[in-house]
Amino acid sequence: LCDCHRPEDVRGPFEQFGHIKDVYLPKDFYTGEPRGFGFVQYMNPEDAARAKHHMDRQVLGGREITVVFAEENRKKPSEMRMKSRVRSVFDHVFPCLSCV
Repeated sequence: LCDCHRPEDVRGPFEQFGHIKDVYLPKDFYTGEPRGFGFVQYMNPEDAARAKHHMDRQVLGGREITVVFAEENRKKPSEMRMKSRVRSVFDHVFPCLSCV
């Protein structure tokens, strides 16, 4: 995702597929710069599957996005500080966004 994206910029296009619980756009812990990917958490796993199906390879903010299901739970800030700069992801019900 580009630097200009705010959670509300991502929420809009994804809301059409169901009720969204959270949108998270991680920033690098050390620099504060956007990390180029984000997470959309749905209340219902079926809504997440529909969003993945319809939003994968769509253009958002002028860039093509890839939507995949995340593989792990979201890390807490304290866990992120202890790790080197490794990408963390949510669990399987959250579509994960990244730019191609």
